[in-house]
Amino acid sequence: LIPFHFWLPGAMAAPTPVSAYLHAAAMVKAGIYIVARLAPGFSESPCWLPLALGLGLATMLVGGYRALRQTDIKLILAYGTVSQL
Repeated sequence: LIPFHFWLPGAMAAPTPVSAYLHAAAMVKAGIYIVARLAPGFSESPCWLPLALGLGLATMLVGGYRALRQTDIKLILAYGTVSQL
């Protein structure tokens, strides 16, 4: 999600682009899993759905834009993973 989108590309210390991609995919999926686990508990709150959708949309757009602006393959994979998941 948008407040935490900056840490993933900075954590790309893996030796190869493939291992960097696997790390990025695992970490982003872990974040999505947490949001999915929290959804039933917060579903009664009137602001949960707009907040989750708004942050998800913003993350998708910012991640996609930043992926298009990168030249390093690891950062392209990191931002692309953030935007697509």
